[in-house]
Amino acid sequence: MSPKLRLDRIKNKQVKKKGGKVKLSNINIRTHPRFSNVYISGLPQNPKLYSKNLIPGNKVYGERLITFKGEEYREWDPFRSKLAAMILEKPSLEFLTKDLSCLYLGASSGTTISHLSDIVYNGVIYGVEFAERSMRQLIQNTDKRKNIIPILGNANFPESYAKSIFTPIDLVYQDIAQPNQAQIAIENCNYYLKNKGFLILAIKSQSIDSVEKSEKIYIQEKKIIEKAGYVIIDSINIHKYAANHIILTVQK
Repeated sequence: MSPKLRLDRIKNKQVKKKGGKVKLSNINIRTHPRFSNVYISGLPQNPKLYSKNLIPGNKVYGERLITFKGEEYREWDPFRSKLAAMILEKPSLEFLTKDLSCLYLGASSGTTISHLSDIVYNGVIYGVEFAERSMRQLIQNTDKRKNIIPILGNANFPESYAKSIFTPIDLVYQDIAQPNQAQIAIENCNYYLKNKGFLILAIKSQSIDSVEKSEKIYIQEKKIIEKAGYVIIDSINIHKYAANHIILTVQK
């Protein structure tokens, strides 16, 4: 390759930074073909995910900010967010709308819930977190996001934060590394979730039993869900993004 051609290629791939934002000259961000307010770039068989930044200029976990056609997008890392991993694995359930009311159990420091905030920009997300340190980080990372309501609480006792939840819940999203993950989900769904509403449950087998085989744990947790009268729509393996994890999509 000639020096001139090599230089031209470098220029075409050049990243321009201004005010913490990134503008890529060779990127094409477009709407996801199935999920509302989710965006992709790259090849359809190996896309990158994005959400449109609700608070332009604001980062939550060091993600790239990309400006494309006058709009700012946040790159959504599936290795940091199980919800992003789930979407890349093409679930059959289409559950995202701009005005969704969501109960998020295990909000942690704000990585996934902040992308959900971008997507559900006219809705509300109640983010329950038990650890005080994570709650402080969650508040700091999402204080400008008016559709997130942080709640310091224990998801084992859903009635304990009832006074903080003032809308019917369309979706319960749970990512809690506890031995009784399925039971926590059921009790919260029984208490808050509307009939025909949806549950998205991330199951980490190692948190339930570090010795037993993962597949046996998954079967056990599915039986708990079904015995409670819920219908499992999808069982999605996300091991390549998060070891020993599956995600269940469930309807009440």
